[in-house]
Amino acid sequence: MDAFRAVAPLHAVQPPYNLFERAVEADVFRYARKQGLAMLAYGSLCRGLLSGRMHPDTKFPANDLRSNDPKFRPPHFAEYLAAVAALDKFAQEHFNKRVIHLALRWVLDRAPNTIALWGARHPAQLDPVGDVLGWTIDAGAMAEIDRIIAQHVRTAIGPEFMAPPEQAAA
Repeated sequence: MDAFRAVAPLHAVQPPYNLFERAVEADVFRYARKQGLAMLAYGSLCRGLLSGRMHPDTKFPANDLRSNDPKFRPPHFAEYLAAVAALDKFAQEHFNKRVIHLALRWVLDRAPNTIALWGARHPAQLDPVGDVLGWTIDAGAMAEIDRIIAQHVRTAIGPEFMAPPEQAAA
């Protein structure tokens, strides 16, 4: 990003970022905060996993990106679904919200200048926006969210499966 900024202005970063995919906190996230850059967090619902609409028998066609994501295949899919169920219960009990609202609010509350992006494919998928506004997640609730995820997800899997394959040196 410094190399890019040496030749052109940089106003925003757009990393994958959600409750389950947090690797950017170690570098991109801190850099953006330090430089005052907006962060457009894409995948805020982790390819629909945090929508609360998936279940153990959800199937994905071969041309669906999720068919290649280890989070959506055994044995990991069951772990992630258990985490989503526990997060949904927590959201209902503590905020009178659902997991989708919790996931989006979590992204927004991680840092100023953060925008939560998700791939709505039809207008009804924007309905949760209203229930994301007007409340925040405090430090205690953030810690409980982390505990819930750690309890259910034994092997955290990031978005690395989307990266292009490494090229062997010629």
